[in-house]
Amino acid sequence: MTESVELMNKYGEPLRYDRNFTGPRQRDRSCTDVPCLLLFVLFLAGWGFIAHYAIKTGDLNKLLVPTDSFNRKCGMDSGVLNKENLFFFDLNQCIDPIVPLTGCPTPQVCVETCPRQTFVWDTMKDKLSFAELHNLLICLTEEHKAQIRSKADIENAIKENKCARWYIKSAPFLKRCLFEFSQGVCDYIPSFLLQGGRSRRELQLLPGNATSEAQLQAQVLAISMAQAQALVVPQANNKQVPVEEEPIIQCKRRLNEAVIKEKMMQTDTRLAKLVGNMVAHFYNGTHDAQRLGEEIVEDLINSWSVVLVACFCTLVASLIYIALMRWLSAPILWFSIFGVLIGLLAAIYYTVKQYIFWEKTPTVPIHGLNLHSTVKNVLQNQNTWLYLSIFVGVCFVVILLLVIVLRKRIRIAIALTKEGSKAVSSVISTVFFPIFSWILFIAAIAFAIGVGLYLGSIGDDSFRMVRQLTENGDVTTEDCFCEGPAINYTVGGACVPKVFQQNCFVRQTVFFQPSQRVGCSQTTCSFDTINNPPLIKWAIFYNVFGFLWLSFFISAFSYMVLASTFARWYWTFKKRDVPYFTLTRAFCQTAFYHLGTIAFGSLILAIVRLIRLVLEYIHEKLKKYDNAVTRAILCCMRCFFWLLETFLKFLNRNAYIMCAIHGKNFCSSAADSFNLIMRNFLRVVTLDQVTDFLFFLSKLLLTAGAGVSTYYFLANNPAIIQLHYNAVPTTVVVIAAFLISSVFFGVYSTAVDTLFLCFLEDCERNDGSPEKPFFMSKQLMKILGKKNNLPPRQRRGK
Repeated sequence: MTESVELMNKYGEPLRYDRNFTGPRQRDRSCTDVPCLLLFVLFLAGWGFIAHYAIKTGDLNKLLVPTDSFNRKCGMDSGVLNKENLFFFDLNQCIDPIVPLTGCPTPQVCVETCPRQTFVWDTMKDKLSFAELHNLLICLTEEHKAQIRSKADIENAIKENKCARWYIKSAPFLKRCLFEFSQGVCDYIPSFLLQGGRSRRELQLLPGNATSEAQLQAQVLAISMAQAQALVVPQANNKQVPVEEEPIIQCKRRLNEAVIKEKMMQTDTRLAKLVGNMVAHFYNGTHDAQRLGEEIVEDLINSWSVVLVACFCTLVASLIYIALMRWLSAPILWFSIFGVLIGLLAAIYYTVKQYIFWEKTPTVPIHGLNLHSTVKNVLQNQNTWLYLSIFVGVCFVVILLLVIVLRKRIRIAIALTKEGSKAVSSVISTVFFPIFSWILFIAAIAFAIGVGLYLGSIGDDSFRMVRQLTENGDVTTEDCFCEGPAINYTVGGACVPKVFQQNCFVRQTVFFQPSQRVGCSQTTCSFDTINNPPLIKWAIFYNVFGFLWLSFFISAFSYMVLASTFARWYWTFKKRDVPYFTLTRAFCQTAFYHLGTIAFGSLILAIVRLIRLVLEYIHEKLKKYDNAVTRAILCCMRCFFWLLETFLKFLNRNAYIMCAIHGKNFCSSAADSFNLIMRNFLRVVTLDQVTDFLFFLSKLLLTAGAGVSTYYFLANNPAIIQLHYNAVPTTVVVIAAFLISSVFFGVYSTAVDTLFLCFLEDCERNDGSPEKPFFMSKQLMKILGKKNNLPPRQRRGK
């Protein structure tokens, strides 16, 4: 049964028959690796204490402090110490999903309090005096506001975007001024604006007799709504049509959605520009990037239902495909193998033909420094085709010999994939079990990020004296002079904002007047970072390690539950007797007995992963030092620990399977699985390569099928849906289909790995006699030349 006597002597004797062994159902299980479980519980308790301390002591407001257009922290930096809230000139430009990528383009300024009334320059300029208007203005800086002497200056400042043209009564939220609409504002908006389809000129002809707060807000909201609907009115291609609603209902709906959903109608324009600019680099530099982006985004919006249906069909197809793998695995695999061999033969023929052609054809190298010339010279070189033909020929011979030598083991691997299909189809709930793991992963990620943010906010604020940058990115040259307690302040050095604001100034000289002291406007004492105490830094380290340990623990728990489920299926002699709620029983068995083993295995992986992260951190820090020896050492260490982690993952998976079967602790399970694998080394290697190749082809087939089907449907049903580019939704479907199929085949891979270890143990433990019958399928017994000598009553049913 083993590969060689030498391996058997080195890695222990084959497993002996045990009449009390009943697979995962044995009743004499006990808790394994209890000390590791206690350590894990204590670690989680410590993590919880750190989280409690972080939430109690930390202040997320430090991390959420808004920053104005001059990169000053509101309420923290000099010049804005008493201005804690951030005001947006045009909040509509910031309520946009792509703002985190592109930034908010509207000017932003720190203010003491958010505006408590609505201001509309176009309406109020002829009704209020200059003093009243000047008092209502919100400008970038106090200097800009002080330079305004007349209504004409106000008009120019607004045109230059130095002062806000309009704003609405606002309330602070996370220290950002957000709109606060008055009740009944919808009643003042003209119906034709709410119904859309009007031009900007018609909008500007609205009567400017608004006087009340609600009427002023109505004008501002009408402007915003008209601009939004301008993007969704019917275009030449009639692709987008606004939803018909009663005007008042539409207005109230938009107000209740807090303007954010209203802004989603405008998002496609900016998103289109972003997408178009990206695609234009790969498609055609002279192509209209804006129009291209609009068409792509429009196709995505119009085809969302087709994409969802295609994803659902892929999900169903994956389930059906896994059920059919018991019949399809052999044809697919052998067809693929022969296809590769035929492809290599064709490659040999082509490379030899090219070698003969270029050997007889004299050429002169193309003298050019571009990539195209280099590639052409390489392809016209006869030695290139000679080396390629030799390489392809060697690959063909090696693969052919491997297929001939390992043909029996390939048949075993195919049979095991068929058994895996039967197991997954028998316990179909295992396919959806990963959803449980995803929920736990999301919770772990959210908890770790939250604790990390709170910990990061604990400490003293650090400030530095810096010069601001101009619009062109140049450093300003303001001569900021400090005296008194701030006499030692220098640019780039530490400072205190309050001291800086009181003792640093610029001397301004005016003709025939003594020099005046004015506060520094282009040099500030700005927030730099939060200096975390040493204990907090260790707590952050603890939080990172806790996330690694918990994430590996969740993954291991899911794997052992599935392994226990499939092992119970294998070690049930008559498959029709597989008990109901097998997955539930496996879940309870793992949770009651083997959490310590899972904690042990996940701890090892967490330590190795942490070492890898530390090495990556050191690598980033040492990048500025161009030291070949240091880089070589770090490269070797990173490679070593990557290989170590890969090996430990393989070892842990098999240890979890053996623990699920026998109920032993981690070390014993790891040793038993390793010895069992090494006694059957060639079978393991063959199965691993065959299943990986088969699963890859299967995922490729499902993905390609989803993509081709989607494209065919879109191309042949233009009456149902009209798109600019059928490739846009097809690409989305292809990506989604690959992810969906990967999830399903992850469960399938777990089933095959589990059944393989059960098969190896079955081969060593039993001999086919009535006392020690094989549990493997008839096909596997036929491949191995074995059979069960059982009386008719004991023969298994389907």
